[in-house]
Amino acid sequence: MANHWDIIIIGAGLAGSALAENISQSGLRTLLLESSEPGSGGASARSRGIVRVFDLNPILMQYNVGGVREWRRLNQRWPGIFHQCGVIYLLREEHIPSAQALLREFSSSEYPIEFISSQQAQRLMPGLNIPSQAGILYESQGGYVNPRLACQLLAHHAQKQGAELLEGVQVKRVESQSNGVSIHTENQVLTARLAVVAAGAYSRTLIPDIQLFSRSIPLTTLYCPDAQAPQTCLIDEYSGSYMRPGSTSFVFAGGAPQNDAATPAALPQTRSVHPTNLQLAQQMLPAIPLQLSHGWEGYDGYTADFLPQTRLIIERHLALFCGFSGRGAKYIPDAARQFSQQILEYLQ
Repeated sequence: MANHWDIIIIGAGLAGSALAENISQSGLRTLLLESSEPGSGGASARSRGIVRVFDLNPILMQYNVGGVREWRRLNQRWPGIFHQCGVIYLLREEHIPSAQALLREFSSSEYPIEFISSQQAQRLMPGLNIPSQAGILYESQGGYVNPRLACQLLAHHAQKQGAELLEGVQVKRVESQSNGVSIHTENQVLTARLAVVAAGAYSRTLIPDIQLFSRSIPLTTLYCPDAQAPQTCLIDEYSGSYMRPGSTSFVFAGGAPQNDAATPAALPQTRSVHPTNLQLAQQMLPAIPLQLSHGWEGYDGYTADFLPQTRLIIERHLALFCGFSGRGAKYIPDAARQFSQQILEYLQ
């Protein structure tokens, strides 16, 4: 079997686009496949990309440290891709001791994470409803990104570095051969030395034996008719909800119950989640009138422990770069930078 490419990356979401941008710097012949357009599907299309470091899982927190650093670097190249607006995190009382220990390890002068008072939080987000026993964390240098725009910029830069992008191609199956891998689409077979499956929730449809399932991520746009929309990100452990600035008049909200299924196609569609997101947001900001504008049914590929599938399967000439469990926008660019080094060591 003739290997036409050194590496084929399946999926031009944030994961695949970031990986292609890193790999293409090496001069290896790189092909990025996407069923639609970069950033137009799955979690990359529907995510609103809150970027923060704090997480109760220290492994994810370590990922996030590198993620913030990489978003800052990318923001120097493409000003405005990362919006530093601050992140407030309302912590349940029983989690405060763990958070204090994590802050001793992860808070720094470069990226401070601190406990603040209710009065300070109210100044940052007027009208915020704060449970009396809550711990309040604040990341002044956190914020949000636009994953769809990031996908487009990363994929375009990969092309400038020599990668090829093939849009509108649906991969039907992936077959490992003795000296490489073949990628079957509707009309052709593409071959490479290595294939990276970075197709988000759809990765399991191509590699059925990976430990991955689909989970819905309902996201709702809310309209603030009588006041400026909140301009700080908010995560509330008590309600399980979150909020991210959209513009002067609009805010994005989430936290409604999620559904699980083996694949995205099996996820049920329920309209009730968007009124629920409105209700949750109104509980957090009872003094600010909010109206339901519209909603999206997002989804992602999840793992049981929320840790990503980033590994080489050398005997099958495959690599997995998926399973970011709705948390990937924080750290995918840095994870792609690190994983690309493993791939290059294998291919060169």
